[in-house]
Amino acid sequence: MNKKLIKFFKISVIVLAIMYIGICTLLYLNQDDLLFHPKPKTLEDVSKILEAAPEFDTLTFVMNDGNKTCGYISKDTIKEKLPLVLYFGGNAEEVSHLSEKKNYFPNTIMVLINYRSFGLSQGTISEKTMFSDALEVYDELITNPKIDANNIIVIGRSIGTGVATYLSSQRKTNATVLITPYENMIDVAFEKYPFVPISLLIKHRFESDTYAPNISSPMLALISANDQIIPKHHAYKLKEAWKGKTDALEVNEDHNSIMNNEEVWKKIEVFVKENIKQ
Repeated sequence: MNKKLIKFFKISVIVLAIMYIGICTLLYLNQDDLLFHPKPKTLEDVSKILEAAPEFDTLTFVMNDGNKTCGYISKDTIKEKLPLVLYFGGNAEEVSHLSEKKNYFPNTIMVLINYRSFGLSQGTISEKTMFSDALEVYDELITNPKIDANNIIVIGRSIGTGVATYLSSQRKTNATVLITPYENMIDVAFEKYPFVPISLLIKHRFESDTYAPNISSPMLALISANDQIIPKHHAYKLKEAWKGKTDALEVNEDHNSIMNNEEVWKKIEVFVKENIKQ
């Protein structure tokens, strides 16, 4: 091999190495923007939301760090304590639209939580704040005199399944409902970026498969057969890791259309009723 060819080979290797390091650096620095898509709302926006959903009211919690986490709570005129259905949404989901699903949860109090930088919630979203806020919100809600602390159902969708799973591993819940779940964000991201060392770069790991073996309460997984964002095998891996009894419904939907599937919500309705203590 002549000197010119050797020199060209060395330069090519250096250029490729610089490009690879650059791609890894960009992914590391921009991962928050790739993962989270905040949906802030103004007070005027929320007023219009409540006009369209008069059976709900706003809900505000002050976190330990001083930031406010906000959401919505269903109103109820029943005097006795009611079971709680607590919902955590996806990475681009302002949760007010879930108010239209309240009819699937009769005789319960439904709480919809917006992550930091979503809705009226303050602060910066991250796995750490999503987890810590979920615990704080739970701890506040069970002191509500209208809520039966012995009847808590947690629902998570997409990235929110990681929050719901973590919460059920740390606090008492009757059951967990997971819509398009995954075992951990590392494996999901590796499928999309197989050429980079994801396990070293990813900050928000959402390792549900490490929490699932500690959860004895039941879990229902709602799975999209045509999910291109979180392929369905990730849901089944989490189901296998769950310690408690599990059930699953796979429907011919994609990652978003599953939310409009009547069969899905009927399945959730039955599962919730079965796991509420009388």
